[in-house]
Amino acid sequence: MTEYLNEYLADKATLLVQENFAGVDAEWWWERRLGGGIEVCQVLDPERMSREIAQRTGAPVPEVRRAVEEDLGLEDQEPVVLTFELSGETPAAQAAHELRDRSGDYRGLASGAYRRVEASVGSSGGG
Repeated sequence: MTEYLNEYLADKATLLVQENFAGVDAEWWWERRLGGGIEVCQVLDPERMSREIAQRTGAPVPEVRRAVEEDLGLEDQEPVVLTFELSGETPAAQAAHELRDRSGDYRGLASGAYRRVEASVGSSGGG
């Protein structure tokens, strides 16, 4: 019998998230949503991201900062919160798989943004 997120009580939902959204090197938390869904929230520090990408690619930090701001649609380097939501109708096995997918890289929910910015500064001749 298939179990769904909206059938999970707090302890079981906590265990599901903690076991499957692991290894992320950033501040993150999860919240229960109306309808029994789960929302994972992760802080992304654009300044840290800029320094890490500049170090890896050899691109100048100011160039990387601009690329980060453009990619994320930011006006400054203040930290932002990225979110990922699973509805209450999501089967628990699928939820576990999706949580593992989004935390398979230490950058967690920010991994796609890192890849896009690295590609953009790499293609601009910075590294």
